[in-house]
Amino acid sequence: MDEKTTERLLKNYYNARKSWEGWCYLNNIHLKKNNSSIREYVDQNELLYHCRYLLLKDLHIELYKIIKDKNSTSRDNIFKLLRSIGSKEAIQLINELNDFKSELDSLTNTRDKFYAHLDEDYEDFLKSFEIENYYKTFEYIESAIMILGKEKELKELLKKIPSRDEFELKI
Repeated sequence: MDEKTTERLLKNYYNARKSWEGWCYLNNIHLKKNNSSIREYVDQNELLYHCRYLLLKDLHIELYKIIKDKNSTSRDNIFKLLRSIGSKEAIQLINELNDFKSELDSLTNTRDKFYAHLDEDYEDFLKSFEIENYYKTFEYIESAIMILGKEKELKELLKKIPSRDEFELKI
C-alpha cells in the first residue's frame, strides 16, 4: 500500500470528524455545557440551518469513501486496505465490521438519500439516525488506521480536529 493511499484515508477521516463536530455543535449534541438555545437559533436561521444540513451531508460523503465495501468505491476504503495487509488483526477487524454491516449500510445509504432528496421517505430516513453508531464507526475507522500502521499520524490528526466544545455562536 502506498503512502498516498493512507494519506487520503487520513484526510477523509479528518474531514468527516470536522463535519461531525460542527454538526453536533449546531444540534447541541453531547456538549460539555448543554446549550439548547444553539439548536433553537440554528433552526430559526436559514443560513445556519442549511450549514448544519451541509455538515451532515459532508460527513456522509466522507464516511462513504472510508466504509463502503464495494469494488467501485474509493481505493482507500478500510475494507480494501485491511484485506491488502491480511494480518490476523486486520482479518479480525474485518469480521467485526461485517458484524456491524447493517449499521454501516445505514450510514452509507444515508449518503445516497442525500442525492435522492425527492424520495418520499427522505424526511423519515433522516429521522432514523442512531448517534451511537457514528461513534462506533469512528472507533472502527481508528482501529483500522492503527492496524495499517498509522497510529502516530492518527493521533496528530485527532489533535487538529476542533472540538464542538471550542465553538461559540454569539446568540
